[in-house]
Amino acid sequence: QEKGDRALNSMILEDELPSIRDVLESPLAKFIHFAANACGYNGTAEDLMVNWIHPLFLKAKAKASKHDNPNWWQAMNGPFADEYWQAACKEIRTLEEMGAWDVVDRPSSEKNVIKSTWAFKLKRFPDGLAKKFKTRFCA
Repeated sequence: QEKGDRALNSMILEDELPSIRDVLESPLAKFIHFAANACGYNGTAEDLMVNWIHPLFLKAKAKASKHDNPNWWQAMNGPFADEYWQAACKEIRTLEEMGAWDVVDRPSSEKNVIKSTWAFKLKRFPDGLAKKFKTRFCA
């Protein structure tokens, strides 16, 4: 375990992500493979790195993108406006099918109206391509 800890601590992620070859040739590779085998994984080290480990490095970089969580105006006026609009319509349909609310006339000034907002999230594949547009209506 000490050897594995030292190998992990020796890897420094700067601005650039390591290539698959870098990860495969790192001292950490054999410990990752060993741990995976202990959990029942029986593939090759390269398969493990390509399909499981390396995509996690890419996901970490993609997750850092502030453009993946737009507000209403950014979502509806940005490059994925159509996709976010479709996701918002689906969210409203789902909430209506669940009977989440009843539409009523606006109450008199003595009653409070619950404020609401939208939350948007662009889910990405490990390589950074758009995977899914998630939308939530929050009250």
